[in-house]
Amino acid sequence: MKVICVKDELVKGLMTIVPITPSKSSLPVLSNFLFQAQADKIKLSSTDLEIAVKCSVKAEIVEEGAITIPTKRFTDIIREIPDDAQIEISADESNQINIIAGKSKFNLMGITAVDFPVIPEFPKDNNFSIKTTIFASMLKKTVFAVSKDPQRYILNGIYMIAEEETLKMVATDGRRLSFISTKGIDSKVKAKAIIPTKAVTDILRLLSSEVKAEEIKIGISENQTAIEFDDIILSSILIEGLFPNYEQVIPKKTAIKVELKTQDSLKAVKQMALLTNEKNAADRSSAIKFAFNKDLLTVSASTAGLGSGETEMAIEYSNDPVEISFNPGFIRDVLQNMEEESVSFEFSDALNPAIISPQKDKDYLCVVMPMRV
Repeated sequence: MKVICVKDELVKGLMTIVPITPSKSSLPVLSNFLFQAQADKIKLSSTDLEIAVKCSVKAEIVEEGAITIPTKRFTDIIREIPDDAQIEISADESNQINIIAGKSKFNLMGITAVDFPVIPEFPKDNNFSIKTTIFASMLKKTVFAVSKDPQRYILNGIYMIAEEETLKMVATDGRRLSFISTKGIDSKVKAKAIIPTKAVTDILRLLSSEVKAEEIKIGISENQTAIEFDDIILSSILIEGLFPNYEQVIPKKTAIKVELKTQDSLKAVKQMALLTNEKNAADRSSAIKFAFNKDLLTVSASTAGLGSGETEMAIEYSNDPVEISFNPGFIRDVLQNMEEESVSFEFSDALNPAIISPQKDKDYLCVVMPMRV
């Protein structure tokens, strides 16, 4: 095998696959990435057996072939090579890898490509396309509500439902829930899948880079999902199990509905969060209080041994005075993902869940359980 390429293209490909490579593994080959020279491209692949990613890099292929290369060592070497240098990479039958760049030469020992795990192909059936920006936005607006409790494994991911030309995403940790939907996907697609948080994080990482594709392709099979765009394919196993009936959690009716300015509310919550033990979500001292009075909302916090504070916001409110307390982090996460100037804040009393949603966008809502203090 022998190829010639430029540094920029190679580094871009490496940055796509490096985060997937496990730092420690009982299988030595997983510390390597698969390097394949085919036609006019280099194909790079990495996997931790749960998530896998493949991408392509333009190159001059002198001799086709494949080998696995130590990911960290190879990446460190390429980074130190001058930006304008032409890089020649070759491998022989003894799995020795030779790297030549200008006057610099390096040798690494690889592992035969035969030992590298087989990465699943993109699902040929049950796939659909969606605008890249919409898909990324849906993930961001739900992933914050995913449970981090390993004991609640079924909630450690985003529940994705594709049916009747509609894509829905739901995430919950038992104390809050985020739901979003969009129309316009292929009517033939019908699937339900729980995508692990780690896969969601990697997808968002890839989509936050320089993505050229306006649309992203998503495929779902019985035990895996995959996304494809810009010569990149990321696949992930799915969380097995039955996701809870999220529709039962969303209140069908609420007694009170108030309009709040998104950024003003966010600032108030951030200020009062400074006076709570927010990291201990179950502790009463982690709560902030929303006190609704005639045309006035007072957001306050008081923690023994720490201090207290309050801030006021003018609102339109004519119901009876009521107080309701929340974990500030839960409210902050919601407001940070609201893109409209105003949000609807709906609730019935201090004990039942509240709904926060954009004023105009009826396809996105968050449910937050109040705290008893």
